[in-house]
Amino acid sequence: MDLETAIIAFGFGWGAWILYRIHQRRSSKEDPSAAIIKKPADEQAEMPRVGTPASITFNQIKALQANNFTPDKNWSQEEAALILDAVKYLRAVCRSISSEDDGEPPLEIQNALLKFILTKQDIRDYVRKWGEDRRAQGLGEYADDEPLLQENGQYERVKTEAQKYFTENP
Repeated sequence: MDLETAIIAFGFGWGAWILYRIHQRRSSKEDPSAAIIKKPADEQAEMPRVGTPASITFNQIKALQANNFTPDKNWSQEEAALILDAVKYLRAVCRSISSEDDGEPPLEIQNALLKFILTKQDIRDYVRKWGEDRRAQGLGEYADDEPLLQENGQYERVKTEAQKYFTENP
């Protein structure tokens, strides 16, 4: 193979590689620069598993379904109770900052706040203890009340996060 043929073969190889990289960049709809710049993968925030798997009760399943959840049979009693307590807590926070009494906040806001509560360990632990204390005081497991919340650091963080979703109408 002479030099001229080697240069032409190299040119075709290099051109094919450039076209492949362009295709990679264009096919990445989320981030077009991902094929050029390698970014560290964002860690997906999630709630750590607690309790004995597959110990969720029938009453918890019904309560979760009443709150627009599709419960998984592999959830534990503790996880289901934590989710129900977090929903009650975030609704109480939203009620305290809302200027109007228009019921529950939209599901998108509830989902965002629930994710915030369940992925922050100190808030998650506080809400779990708050729910356990409520049940120990004799309130029904899924009492339909409007609790008054203690204004502490966790409350302020959830309130600050919730205020991002509410806008004042002048």
